[in-house]
Amino acid sequence: MNTLNVISNTFENVKSTIREKSSANRLQNLKKDILFLQTELLVLGKENPDQYIRSIAMEGYLALLSAKTLPISLLEKKNILTVAFDKIKQFSLREECLFIFLRIQNLLCYYLLQLNEINVARDILENMEELYDKISKSKAEMYLDAEDLFTSEPIENIKRLNPEKIDKVITNNVQMLAFLYNKLNMPQKYALYNHTALRRQLEMKEGTPQDWALRTSRLGNYFTYLNQIGNARHHLCAAYHILKTCHDNCKLMPEEFVLQKADFEMHFLELSHHWVKYGLTLYKLSRKTILTRYFSQPSSGPDLWRPLDVLSEVLENPEKIDEENSKDHGAEKGGKGDFTTENVYNFPSLDLKEMESRVPVDIIRTVEDARKLFTFTHKWLMRAKHYYDFEHHSAQYISCSLQQAELYEHLAFFEKNIDNQYSIQKRRADILETLNSLLKTCDNDMTIQIDIIRELSQVQLELMALNLQKLWREESQTNVFNLDSDADSIINSLDSESNKTLTEKTLHASCKNMFLRRMEAATSINGKLFRLSGQLVPQTPSELSFEFSSMKV
Repeated sequence: MNTLNVISNTFENVKSTIREKSSANRLQNLKKDILFLQTELLVLGKENPDQYIRSIAMEGYLALLSAKTLPISLLEKKNILTVAFDKIKQFSLREECLFIFLRIQNLLCYYLLQLNEINVARDILENMEELYDKISKSKAEMYLDAEDLFTSEPIENIKRLNPEKIDKVITNNVQMLAFLYNKLNMPQKYALYNHTALRRQLEMKEGTPQDWALRTSRLGNYFTYLNQIGNARHHLCAAYHILKTCHDNCKLMPEEFVLQKADFEMHFLELSHHWVKYGLTLYKLSRKTILTRYFSQPSSGPDLWRPLDVLSEVLENPEKIDEENSKDHGAEKGGKGDFTTENVYNFPSLDLKEMESRVPVDIIRTVEDARKLFTFTHKWLMRAKHYYDFEHHSAQYISCSLQQAELYEHLAFFEKNIDNQYSIQKRRADILETLNSLLKTCDNDMTIQIDIIRELSQVQLELMALNLQKLWREESQTNVFNLDSDADSIINSLDSESNKTLTEKTLHASCKNMFLRRMEAATSINGKLFRLSGQLVPQTPSELSFEFSSMKV
């Protein structure tokens, strides 16, 4: 017991020295006391076999303390912790050792990652998972904090550790493993361990709700990048649910709400951007599925004589779309392009069914589906756009405007009615023209203006094509070809000495002149747009990556 008393008193000196940061001899005294404690602990373990495990745990704590407080190199810190980790590893499940073992492992892996020793850190972290399973099956309230062992009291009288501290260290290790997999470019494992850490934090209520919601929304955005739409929806809904709940609760405390109001605005703004990306991605996946299905023809090649009605033909077989969708999206960016939320990525403690039911998630099959997704995405986009003004946030304002134009483009693709398509494309043109007018008033990067002009040219071509479709339908309804009478007329015209052409014989003069005048005007517009956009590279403006520094307002 004399040895334990000496150890206890010296350890109190160590804690006092750490607190006295202004002391001139602080570092020297700290090194001397830590060295003395290490020597005494070796003596304690050798002379008292029943205290051996206890001495091992206290040695581990001293190693952790040395790595965190002494001004030594990163490599030296790693070496100190490696020795302690290897020594305590075989006793890791003992009540004295578990908590300090987890802390040593956590800090050691952190240093290994900083030293770019990724494979060593990965081996340690992955081998720890078996230990986590054993901990979950044991009594969590039986373990001790190694710092509390520096006392003369017997182990039976020492206060037990709060189980939440062990859970927090395990969660930190899971987060570190997620970071490691992200560094190794393993998206599926990164997403899984990131979600696991978030689920554990939610269940333990660790950290602030705002921080949890922000990180969950970013994981949801990552799922969108992987084309895992179901998982993306679940995480974005979870983030919105927690953030809105916290926001509403803060409103009940006016003083607290005033302090956090700006933070809430920024969190909702970021969430808005993630929802917009979600909606645009679902549109793109749906369009890709439909076009892939339509142009997947037999070896004989597509029938070029049939009329092009993509949506009507493809959507007649929705089962085939679902089957091919699961195949096509599986290869996208290393992700499984599913449209359902897997149980492994759920937050069981949150009831999100009602909220998720209001968010489109399935591939678009009808015009109504496309309109529903447009309404949902446009609401979040306008929420973000209203936050920015062109004078102070020109880059963000331009990005939102281009995304709005892209939304109209997607909606027009799924619209069957020509008049509705024309109206949608006209709104798209109005957005781009307004944006182009704003850019003329300031000294902006010409690249952006050129891309917007190119987009405007594309819209005008779309409008021209729609006008031609309307003209063709009007003309075909006015001049229906009668096989009996018109055939005789054509044959007679070939034998006659009249100089009238076949077109003049078969088309009504007034309709013909109107049709030709419109065709001439359309051709003129087409020529101008072609000359305007001929030098521009094809690229979707809403996907442009431009630096904010290049925007000069």
